[in-house]
Amino acid sequence: MSDTGLPARRAALTALTAVEEDGAWSNLAVPAAVGDLASDQDRSFASHLAYDTLRWEGMLDWALGEVLSRPLTDVEPSLRRVLRLGALQLLRTGVPPRAAVDTCVSLAREQVPAGRAKGAGGFVNGVLRALGRRVESLPWPDVEQDPVANLARTTGHPRWMVTDLHRRFGTDRARAILTADNEPPGLTLRATGDRDALIAELQDLDLAATPGASAVAVRARGGDPRRLDAVRDGRAVPQDEASMRVVEAAEVRPGARVLDLCAGPGGKATYLAALAGPTGTVVAVEQHPHRARLIEEAAARQGVDIEVRVGDATVPVDDPGGFDVVLLDAPCTGLGTGRRRPEVRWRRTPSDVNDLSVLQRRLLDAAVAAVRPGGRLVYAVCTWTVAETDDVARWCDDAHGGALTPVDRRQLWPDTDDTDGMYIAVWDRSDQDAGPAVTPGG
Repeated sequence: MSDTGLPARRAALTALTAVEEDGAWSNLAVPAAVGDLASDQDRSFASHLAYDTLRWEGMLDWALGEVLSRPLTDVEPSLRRVLRLGALQLLRTGVPPRAAVDTCVSLAREQVPAGRAKGAGGFVNGVLRALGRRVESLPWPDVEQDPVANLARTTGHPRWMVTDLHRRFGTDRARAILTADNEPPGLTLRATGDRDALIAELQDLDLAATPGASAVAVRARGGDPRRLDAVRDGRAVPQDEASMRVVEAAEVRPGARVLDLCAGPGGKATYLAALAGPTGTVVAVEQHPHRARLIEEAAARQGVDIEVRVGDATVPVDDPGGFDVVLLDAPCTGLGTGRRRPEVRWRRTPSDVNDLSVLQRRLLDAAVAAVRPGGRLVYAVCTWTVAETDDVARWCDDAHGGALTPVDRRQLWPDTDDTDGMYIAVWDRSDQDAGPAVTPGG
């Protein structure tokens, strides 16, 4: 057979393998896998296949289970990935069924030793052809009888996530959130200099760039940020607008002393440093050395000064006088990043929510201790579970109510805000027992 379309599908499979076998995040694995393809069209097609296979993994596994004679978990991982890639094309694309099946048969033969190639190809051929015959008769759950099961299947999310949103918001709003969580987010950049000039530069590259809601945000429908001179030169930073709003909630003024906890890879830290200016101080604490290096590299690229410390953010920072602003972007389930990293929904479990909420409280204790009297604390997590958001904020209110005054509390959603699902809580620290407040830079 011809290898038409095979390189793009092979690249998509390479990305899926990196995500599943190496634990890579798709927003890094997919661009790396498709980067050497010959055309923009091939890169776009391969990216679409990879991201959508990850988004719809649960639904694809269910559909494949309807035609397999054994559990899908008993299929070796390399062939399971090929089956998912084929099922996606049969169920959710306009790819002709024959092209979908034939290319997946070729991929299956490549995934196993030569002596097993014929058998692997025959197996994938049989399963996908059987699925092709069942496309119109799959037993989708009825929305009236079991709305949670229907939402889980038709939006491609795990049942526990759907149950949580359905309980809180009902069927229609839950569907809106989950549907938006499946929409590719496009490219969002933070302009480090002249935003209008950056927009014009991107438009000259045939990217439909427009201003975002934030004063420094630029939106574009597509484009690989790694290929942009503006990103390489530090004039633009790939960053979701939700992350920009976290920094803006801190209201950092020139000359401020700022502490960024759990700061890697540095997108928020560099924005904080830009706002604090050359007379300000930004200390970034990151536990993992490789992520600490990313902060240093980002700061050098953007021309801002950051003091990077490798350390455990649950240990209070020993800094006389404290900080005007402390930002804690805490480790979390990351469910709010599903537009860019759809595999997160399959990696997380309800037990992760509970474990991380305990860690978030410990981190907040250390963060509160670092805020000077009259200063500001910002807590952020890129998720929407109540246990990691409002419950943690209310715990902080109770645990530190004598020192902190709540200022703002908001949950951003992909359907209403067109951003990551980010939670932001802001407190100001009382200065009643500590004399006059220190002005930023004073």
